[in-house]
Amino acid sequence: MALSVGVFGAGAIGGYLGVRLSAAGAVVTLVGRRSLVELRPQLRAVALDGTELRPASSLRVSDDPGALASVDLALVTVKSRATAEAAEILAHHLEPEVTVVSFQNGLSNASTLRRALGPRVVAGMVSFNVSREDGGACLRQATRGPVVSGSGHGEHADRMRSLAATFEAGGLPLNRHERIDDVLAGKLLLNLNNGVCAATGLAITDSLRSRDTRWCLAQCMLEGLATLRRAGYRPTSVLGLPPGLIARTLLLPDAILLRIARRMVSAEPGARLSTLQDLDAGKPTEIDQLNGAIATLARTHGMSAPANATITKIVHELEGRTAPLPFVTPRELRTRITARMRDEPRPTT
Repeated sequence: MALSVGVFGAGAIGGYLGVRLSAAGAVVTLVGRRSLVELRPQLRAVALDGTELRPASSLRVSDDPGALASVDLALVTVKSRATAEAAEILAHHLEPEVTVVSFQNGLSNASTLRRALGPRVVAGMVSFNVSREDGGACLRQATRGPVVSGSGHGEHADRMRSLAATFEAGGLPLNRHERIDDVLAGKLLLNLNNGVCAATGLAITDSLRSRDTRWCLAQCMLEGLATLRRAGYRPTSVLGLPPGLIARTLLLPDAILLRIARRMVSAEPGARLSTLQDLDAGKPTEIDQLNGAIATLARTHGMSAPANATITKIVHELEGRTAPLPFVTPRELRTRITARMRDEPRPTT
Protein backbone atom coordinates (compact mmCIF):
# COMPACT_ATOMS: atom_id res chain seq x y z
CA MET A 1 0.00 0.00 0.00
CA ALA A 2 1.32 3.45 -0.92
CA LEU A 3 2.45 5.70 1.90
CA SER A 4 -0.04 8.48 2.69
CA VAL A 5 1.73 11.76 3.39
CA GLY A 6 0.27 15.14 4.32
CA VAL A 7 2.14 18.44 4.11
CA PHE A 8 0.94 21.23 6.39
CA GLY A 9 2.08 24.68 5.34
CA ALA A 10 2.79 23.79 1.73
CA GLY A 11 4.73 26.79 0.48
CA ALA A 12 7.92 26.52 -1.56
CA ILE A 13 9.65 23.82 0.51
CA GLY A 14 6.52 21.90 1.46
CA GLY A 15 5.11 22.03 -2.04
CA TYR A 16 8.40 20.84 -3.52
CA LEU A 17 8.64 17.89 -1.12
CA GLY A 18 5.01 17.01 -1.72
CA VAL A 19 5.31 17.02 -5.50
CA ARG A 20 8.51 14.95 -5.35
CA LEU A 21 6.87 12.39 -3.03
CA SER A 22 3.76 12.24 -5.20
CA ALA A 23 5.86 11.66 -8.30
CA ALA A 24 7.62 8.84 -6.40
CA GLY A 25 4.37 7.01 -5.67
CA ALA A 26 3.16 8.37 -2.32
CA VAL A 27 -0.45 9.48 -1.85
CA VAL A 28 0.08 13.12 -0.98
CA THR A 29 -2.19 15.81 0.43
CA LEU A 30 -0.90 19.40 0.41
CA VAL A 31 -2.52 21.87 2.79
CA GLY A 32 -1.72 25.49 2.08
CA ARG A 33 -3.26 28.76 1.02
CA ARG A 34 -6.21 28.99 -1.33
CA SER A 35 -3.88 30.18 -4.09
CA LEU A 36 -2.12 26.79 -3.96
CA VAL A 37 -5.42 24.99 -4.55
CA GLU A 38 -5.99 27.05 -7.68
CA LEU A 39 -2.51 26.12 -8.96
CA ARG A 40 -3.06 22.34 -8.66
CA PRO A 41 -3.31 21.67 -12.42
CA GLN A 42 0.03 23.42 -13.10
CA LEU A 43 2.04 22.26 -10.06
CA ARG A 44 5.44 20.78 -10.83
CA ALA A 45 8.88 20.48 -9.29
CA VAL A 46 12.22 21.10 -10.98
CA ALA A 47 15.24 19.31 -9.51
CA LEU A 48 18.66 20.93 -9.27
CA ASP A 49 19.77 19.15 -12.45
CA GLY A 50 16.82 20.62 -14.35
CA THR A 51 14.64 17.49 -14.36
CA GLU A 52 10.96 18.42 -14.26
CA LEU A 53 8.66 16.21 -12.17
CA ARG A 54 4.88 16.20 -12.26
CA PRO A 55 2.76 14.90 -9.37
CA ALA A 56 0.56 11.86 -9.71
CA SER A 57 -3.13 12.34 -10.42
CA SER A 58 -3.80 11.32 -6.79
CA LEU A 59 -2.22 14.52 -5.44
CA ARG A 60 -4.77 16.42 -3.37
CA VAL A 61 -4.45 20.12 -2.62
CA SER A 62 -6.61 21.81 0.01
CA ASP A 63 -6.77 24.82 2.29
CA ASP A 64 -8.60 22.75 4.94
CA PRO A 65 -6.44 21.04 7.62
CA GLY A 66 -9.19 18.46 7.93
CA ALA A 67 -7.89 16.98 4.68
CA LEU A 68 -5.06 15.45 6.74
CA ALA A 69 -7.37 13.25 8.78
CA SER A 70 -6.32 9.95 7.14
CA VAL A 71 -2.57 10.42 6.49
CA ASP A 72 0.20 8.18 7.87
CA LEU A 73 2.71 11.01 8.21
CA ALA A 74 2.34 14.76 8.39
CA LEU A 75 5.25 16.97 7.30
CA VAL A 76 5.25 20.42 8.89
CA THR A 77 6.82 23.12 6.71
CA VAL A 78 5.36 26.33 8.12
CA LYS A 79 7.60 29.26 9.06
CA SER A 80 8.91 29.05 12.62
CA ARG A 81 6.75 31.91 13.82
CA ALA A 82 3.66 29.80 12.97
CA THR A 83 4.80 26.56 14.62
CA ALA A 84 2.83 26.88 17.86
CA GLU A 85 -0.38 27.62 15.97
CA ALA A 86 0.31 24.74 13.57
CA ALA A 87 0.75 22.38 16.53
CA GLU A 88 -2.67 23.27 17.92
CA ILE A 89 -4.34 22.84 14.53
CA LEU A 90 -2.69 19.48 13.91
CA ALA A 91 -3.57 18.24 17.40
CA HIS A 92 -7.21 18.82 16.49
CA HIS A 93 -7.11 17.18 13.05
CA LEU A 94 -4.54 14.37 13.13
CA GLU A 95 -5.18 10.87 14.45
CA PRO A 96 -3.10 10.11 17.58
CA GLU A 97 -0.86 7.57 15.80
CA VAL A 98 0.16 9.84 12.90
CA THR A 99 3.89 10.54 12.71
CA VAL A 100 4.75 14.24 12.51
CA VAL A 101 7.99 15.44 10.91
CA SER A 102 9.23 19.01 11.33
CA PHE A 103 11.04 20.10 8.16
CA GLN A 104 11.75 23.64 9.39
CA ASN A 105 14.65 25.99 10.07
CA GLY A 106 15.96 26.51 13.58
CA LEU A 107 16.51 24.48 16.73
CA SER A 108 13.22 24.67 18.62
CA ASN A 109 10.43 23.78 16.21
CA ALA A 110 10.26 20.07 17.04
CA SER A 111 10.10 20.78 20.77
CA THR A 112 7.34 23.36 20.16
CA LEU A 113 5.35 20.78 18.19
CA ARG A 114 5.90 18.13 20.89
CA ARG A 115 4.24 20.29 23.52
CA ALA A 116 0.92 19.80 21.70
CA LEU A 117 1.54 16.57 19.76
CA GLY A 118 3.75 14.49 22.05
CA PRO A 119 6.80 12.30 21.32
CA ARG A 120 5.59 11.28 17.85
CA VAL A 121 7.27 14.42 16.47
CA VAL A 122 10.51 13.78 14.56
CA ALA A 123 12.90 16.68 13.95
CA GLY A 124 14.26 17.28 10.48
CA MET A 125 15.32 19.88 7.97
CA VAL A 126 15.68 20.60 4.28
CA SER A 127 19.14 22.00 3.59
CA PHE A 128 18.42 23.43 0.14
CA ASN A 129 16.38 26.40 -1.04
CA VAL A 130 13.39 26.32 -3.35
CA SER A 131 12.18 29.22 -5.47
CA ARG A 132 8.69 29.68 -6.89
CA GLU A 133 8.27 30.53 -10.56
CA ASP A 134 5.41 30.76 -13.06
CA GLY A 135 3.12 32.39 -10.52
CA GLY A 136 4.06 29.82 -7.88
CA ALA A 137 3.19 26.72 -9.91
CA CYS A 138 6.81 25.81 -10.64
CA LEU A 139 8.84 24.85 -7.55
CA ARG A 140 12.52 24.91 -8.46
CA GLN A 141 15.33 23.60 -6.26
CA ALA A 142 17.87 26.43 -6.19
CA THR A 143 20.75 25.07 -4.10
CA ARG A 144 22.38 21.73 -3.28
CA GLY A 145 21.91 19.87 -0.01
CA PRO A 146 20.30 16.84 1.65
CA VAL A 147 16.97 16.26 3.35
CA VAL A 148 17.70 15.15 6.91
CA SER A 149 15.62 13.83 9.81
CA GLY A 150 15.77 11.95 13.06
CA SER A 151 15.06 8.23 13.15
CA GLY A 152 11.91 8.13 15.28
CA HIS A 153 10.95 5.38 17.71
CA GLY A 154 8.67 2.35 17.53
CA GLU A 155 5.99 2.60 14.86
CA HIS A 156 7.25 6.07 14.00
CA ALA A 157 10.67 4.62 13.14
CA ASP A 158 8.92 2.23 10.76
CA ARG A 159 7.12 5.10 9.07
CA MET A 160 10.33 7.09 8.82
CA ARG A 161 11.95 4.14 7.05
CA SER A 162 9.02 4.04 4.64
CA LEU A 163 9.30 7.79 4.08
CA ALA A 164 13.03 7.44 3.41
CA ALA A 165 12.38 4.65 0.93
CA THR A 166 9.83 6.78 -0.92
CA PHE A 167 12.17 9.76 -1.06
CA GLU A 168 14.94 7.48 -2.32
CA ALA A 169 12.67 6.05 -5.03
CA GLY A 170 12.02 9.60 -6.19
CA GLY A 171 15.72 10.50 -6.36
CA LEU A 172 15.68 12.71 -3.25
CA PRO A 173 17.35 10.75 -0.42
CA LEU A 174 16.36 11.30 3.21
CA ASN A 175 19.36 10.96 5.54
CA ARG A 176 18.31 9.82 9.04
CA HIS A 177 20.47 10.63 12.06
CA GLU A 178 20.32 9.58 15.70
CA ARG A 179 21.82 12.92 16.82
CA ILE A 180 19.56 15.07 14.67
CA ASP A 181 19.79 18.06 17.07
CA ASP A 182 23.51 18.36 16.34
CA VAL A 183 22.78 18.24 12.60
CA LEU A 184 20.18 20.99 13.03
CA ALA A 185 22.75 23.03 14.95
CA GLY A 186 25.23 22.60 12.08
CA LYS A 187 22.58 23.65 9.57
CA LEU A 188 21.76 26.71 11.67
CA LEU A 189 25.39 27.81 11.36
CA LEU A 190 25.14 27.67 7.56
CA ASN A 191 21.73 29.36 7.68
CA LEU A 192 23.31 32.42 9.29
CA ASN A 193 24.00 33.54 5.73
CA ASN A 194 20.26 34.20 5.56
CA GLY A 195 20.78 37.24 7.74
CA VAL A 196 23.86 38.42 5.86
CA CYS A 197 22.04 38.23 2.52
CA ALA A 198 18.88 39.80 3.94
CA ALA A 199 20.79 42.75 5.40
CA THR A 200 22.68 43.41 2.16
CA GLY A 201 20.07 42.33 -0.41
CA LEU A 202 22.56 39.98 -2.07
CA ALA A 203 21.83 36.69 -3.84
CA ILE A 204 23.66 33.61 -2.55
CA THR A 205 26.42 33.55 -5.15
CA ASP A 206 26.97 37.31 -4.87
CA SER A 207 27.40 37.02 -1.11
CA LEU A 208 30.16 34.45 -1.62
CA ARG A 209 31.95 36.66 -4.15
CA SER A 210 32.21 39.55 -1.69
CA ARG A 211 35.09 39.40 0.81
CA ASP A 212 33.16 41.69 3.15
CA THR A 213 30.03 39.52 3.31
CA ARG A 214 32.17 36.38 3.63
CA TRP A 215 33.94 38.01 6.57
CA CYS A 216 30.57 38.88 8.14
CA LEU A 217 29.32 35.31 7.70
CA ALA A 218 32.54 33.90 9.15
CA GLN A 219 32.11 36.05 12.28
CA CYS A 220 28.47 34.92 12.59
CA MET A 221 29.47 31.27 12.26
CA LEU A 222 32.33 31.48 14.75
CA GLU A 223 30.06 33.18 17.28
CA GLY A 224 27.39 30.58 16.64
CA LEU A 225 29.80 27.67 17.00
CA ALA A 226 31.08 28.92 20.35
CA THR A 227 27.55 29.62 21.59
CA LEU A 228 26.13 26.27 20.52
CA ARG A 229 29.02 24.41 22.11
CA ARG A 230 28.47 26.31 25.36
CA ALA A 231 24.79 25.26 25.16
CA GLY A 232 25.77 21.58 24.86
CA TYR A 233 25.48 21.00 21.10
CA ARG A 234 28.10 19.37 18.92
CA PRO A 235 27.27 20.97 15.56
CA THR A 236 27.62 18.64 12.57
CA SER A 237 27.82 20.15 9.10
CA VAL A 238 25.65 18.80 6.27
CA LEU A 239 28.48 19.72 3.88
CA GLY A 240 30.86 17.15 5.34
CA LEU A 241 33.37 19.69 6.70
CA PRO A 242 33.63 20.85 10.34
CA PRO A 243 31.71 24.13 10.82
CA GLY A 244 34.77 25.88 12.21
CA LEU A 245 36.79 24.95 9.13
CA ILE A 246 34.01 26.25 6.86
CA ALA A 247 34.00 29.56 8.75
CA ARG A 248 37.75 29.97 8.44
CA THR A 249 37.66 28.96 4.77
CA LEU A 250 35.42 31.99 4.15
CA LEU A 251 38.35 34.22 5.08
CA LEU A 252 40.60 32.87 2.30
CA PRO A 253 41.50 35.02 -0.73
CA ASP A 254 38.91 35.13 -3.53
CA ALA A 255 40.78 32.92 -5.99
CA ILE A 256 41.12 30.08 -3.49
CA LEU A 257 37.73 30.43 -1.81
CA LEU A 258 35.71 30.52 -5.02
CA ARG A 259 37.33 27.31 -6.25
CA ILE A 260 36.41 25.60 -2.99
CA ALA A 261 32.93 27.14 -2.95
CA ARG A 262 32.12 25.73 -6.38
CA ARG A 263 32.65 22.26 -4.94
CA MET A 264 30.71 22.98 -1.74
CA VAL A 265 27.84 25.16 -2.91
CA SER A 266 25.71 24.86 -6.02
CA ALA A 267 23.17 27.63 -6.48
CA GLU A 268 21.10 28.88 -9.37
CA PRO A 269 22.30 32.32 -10.55
CA GLY A 270 20.33 34.95 -8.69
CA ALA A 271 18.96 32.46 -6.11
CA ARG A 272 17.91 34.32 -2.96
CA LEU A 273 17.73 32.87 0.53
CA SER A 274 14.35 32.62 2.25
CA THR A 275 14.80 35.56 4.63
CA LEU A 276 15.57 37.89 1.75
CA GLN A 277 12.60 36.45 -0.17
CA ASP A 278 10.38 37.32 2.80
CA LEU A 279 11.69 40.89 2.83
CA ASP A 280 11.09 41.16 -0.92
CA ALA A 281 7.49 40.04 -0.35
CA GLY A 282 6.93 42.42 2.57
CA LYS A 283 6.49 39.52 5.01
CA PRO A 284 7.86 39.06 8.54
CA THR A 285 11.06 37.03 8.50
CA GLU A 286 12.47 34.12 10.50
CA ILE A 287 15.51 36.14 11.56
CA ASP A 288 14.76 35.54 15.26
CA GLN A 289 15.08 31.79 14.65
CA LEU A 290 18.35 32.23 12.73
CA ASN A 291 20.90 34.94 13.63
CA GLY A 292 18.57 36.11 16.39
CA ALA A 293 18.56 32.63 17.93
CA ILE A 294 22.35 32.73 18.28
CA ALA A 295 22.24 36.21 19.84
CA THR A 296 19.56 35.11 22.32
CA LEU A 297 21.26 31.81 23.17
CA ALA A 298 24.54 33.66 23.74
CA ARG A 299 22.90 36.02 26.24
CA THR A 300 21.30 33.05 28.00
CA HIS A 301 24.75 31.54 28.55
CA GLY A 302 26.48 34.75 29.63
CA MET A 303 28.09 35.37 26.24
CA SER A 304 27.64 37.90 23.46
CA ALA A 305 27.23 37.50 19.71
CA PRO A 306 27.78 41.01 18.29
CA ALA A 307 27.82 40.00 14.62
CA ASN A 308 24.56 38.07 14.83
CA ALA A 309 22.94 40.73 17.02
CA THR A 310 23.90 43.47 14.56
CA ILE A 311 22.44 41.57 11.60
CA THR A 312 19.25 40.71 13.49
CA LYS A 313 18.71 44.39 14.27
CA ILE A 314 19.25 45.45 10.65
CA VAL A 315 16.85 42.84 9.28
CA HIS A 316 14.15 43.85 11.76
CA GLU A 317 14.58 47.45 10.61
CA LEU A 318 13.98 46.31 7.02
CA GLU A 319 10.82 44.34 7.81
CA GLY A 320 7.66 46.07 6.69
CA ARG A 321 9.50 48.70 4.65
CA THR A 322 8.33 49.48 1.14
CA ALA A 323 10.47 48.94 -1.92
CA PRO A 324 13.15 49.85 -2.69
CA LEU A 325 14.46 48.49 0.60
CA PRO A 326 17.38 50.41 2.17
CA PHE A 327 19.82 47.48 2.33
CA VAL A 328 23.27 48.12 3.77
CA THR A 329 26.34 47.59 1.61
CA PRO A 330 28.69 44.71 2.43
CA ARG A 331 31.32 47.22 3.55
CA GLU A 332 28.86 49.03 5.82
CA LEU A 333 27.72 45.75 7.35
CA ARG A 334 31.33 44.80 8.10
CA THR A 335 31.97 48.23 9.60
CA ARG A 336 28.92 48.04 11.86
CA ILE A 337 29.81 44.55 13.05
CA THR A 338 33.41 45.57 13.70
CA ALA A 339 32.28 48.55 15.78
CA ARG A 340 30.00 46.38 17.91
CA MET A 341 32.69 43.74 18.35
CA ARG A 342 34.97 46.39 19.85
CA ASP A 343 32.36 47.08 22.53
CA GLU A 344 31.40 43.50 23.36
CA PRO A 345 33.61 40.53 24.30
CA ARG A 346 33.85 37.83 21.65
CA PRO A 347 32.96 34.22 22.47
CA THR A 348 35.69 31.67 21.92
CA THR A 349 35.39 28.10 20.68
